[in-house]
Amino acid sequence: MATSFNMIKDLDIAVANQVWRIKVRVIKIWSINLGEEKFRRPNLEMVVMDELGDRIQCSVRNPLRRLFEQELVEGNVYSVANFSIELNDQKYKPTNHTLRVFFKRESQIRVLVDINFPNNIFHFVPNEMILNHDNPQSHLIDVIGLLTGKGDIIEFSKNGKKSIYMVIELDDMQSKGKIRCTLWEEFATQLVKHMEQYPNTEFIIIVQFAKFNLFKGTMGISNTNYNSTLYINADLKEVKEFRQRFIMGNDKPSNQLSQIASDSLISLEQDLINHTPYKSISELKESTEVGGIFVTIGTVISIDTRLGWWYKGCKMCFHSLKEDENSYYCHECDIYPNTHVPRFCIQMRVSDEIDSASFIVYDKEASKFLEISASELRLRQISKGCGKDEFPVEINSFRGKKFLFKISVKLDDINAFQPCKITVLKLTEDPNLLTSFSSKYKTFDNTPIENTELQSLQTDSTDNSKEISSQSCEIISLDGNDDFVTPKRGMIVGVAAKNLLDIFPDNATTSSSKCRKLSKESDCSFVKEHVD
Repeated sequence: MATSFNMIKDLDIAVANQVWRIKVRVIKIWSINLGEEKFRRPNLEMVVMDELGDRIQCSVRNPLRRLFEQELVEGNVYSVANFSIELNDQKYKPTNHTLRVFFKRESQIRVLVDINFPNNIFHFVPNEMILNHDNPQSHLIDVIGLLTGKGDIIEFSKNGKKSIYMVIELDDMQSKGKIRCTLWEEFATQLVKHMEQYPNTEFIIIVQFAKFNLFKGTMGISNTNYNSTLYINADLKEVKEFRQRFIMGNDKPSNQLSQIASDSLISLEQDLINHTPYKSISELKESTEVGGIFVTIGTVISIDTRLGWWYKGCKMCFHSLKEDENSYYCHECDIYPNTHVPRFCIQMRVSDEIDSASFIVYDKEASKFLEISASELRLRQISKGCGKDEFPVEINSFRGKKFLFKISVKLDDINAFQPCKITVLKLTEDPNLLTSFSSKYKTFDNTPIENTELQSLQTDSTDNSKEISSQSCEIISLDGNDDFVTPKRGMIVGVAAKNLLDIFPDNATTSSSKCRKLSKESDCSFVKEHVD
């Protein structure tokens, strides 16, 4: 008797007590294994496809990983039964399916031999749809196109780690525009080697599981770190059909590629005075725009001491960590490190001659101005025997200083006292730049520094007990590195549970140096990479 299977499109979380059985091919398997493996608990992730070409993400949570990972091989066809389904709320979903399959201990998988099962079915998104797309956090997509332009390989260093990327241009030959595609790391290397090996060839590129990438207001694509696949002139029927329909049927296009110029670097003076539009603080606060990048001038009149001055950052990126039982969790890297790196997040009040507003200064600009990292400043505080809630006196050097700010403004809550969130991207107190800017825009800030607004940074706060409801419980490593070790015990005992605040510019307004335990109902919300 033939076994009946459910199709992926029929999976429904609203159907109770249903034992689902699907027949699928595993088309991609990945997990995140970056360094310090002993600190990580990665899930095993997959994208599977049924006979109709519909896809869904499958996950094996870490405690069950060893039960299944030896049996699961990319490219094999399986019968999968007795699994659970949940809503997929990932930031970059590898499929457009709203659900996600989770294997259980009772799940049953069995390899099948089916020569008629399709190897891979692509879902190509045309360039026109990509260019008109407005949500870079949407699901991953498949793209096919003729390589018509390329840039040089760019090398750079971030957080001490060297990386490379290159920009290429793809044309889907539908006369609706070309798209910019950024290839990272081995994807860039792979394409360059292929082009050197076949110098007089036209290249048809497929990027499977590409993510939307917004660059200077124009949507393009890029590969992801873990689940994208690059095909270059692959022996696939899709490539043959593309060549037949859009190349051989027309005048043969030239194999000469246009050179994509590297992004030109402009000086700080050009950026702040000539390239970025100016708005006064009152204009920033009154703006009804969704967001924008502007330059403004003002004097720091106070520091908000109630909201902390640093946050627990991921060592691999600039994102904040969520506290999860005995460890932390970084959603961007999908890792569970038991170390964190302190990073600056300072809220200050800035005033010009007319109005004032709250600005947030993050790690890069704060470290540059203070000439010390947040990690070093934390250790200095500890060595002095300072209390956990005391602000370092070094931060007081911001007060009374006049700066030229490049800022990101995002509409937050139109009913709030300050409806926008203002994040500092760059700042300078260079007197020549301040003079040039004031002369150009006729701004002459003579803001008095009012003592009533300048709070002492060394005063023991009694008004912030609501914001600071627990003691800090990290174990500080004094071995000279920047790592702060997570305790093996519970994070907080006997206090009300709170979500750790997301402190990045795109979705938060505050930060705290206090450990907060996640409530069981709370999810690890997503944060975008910091502008640094």
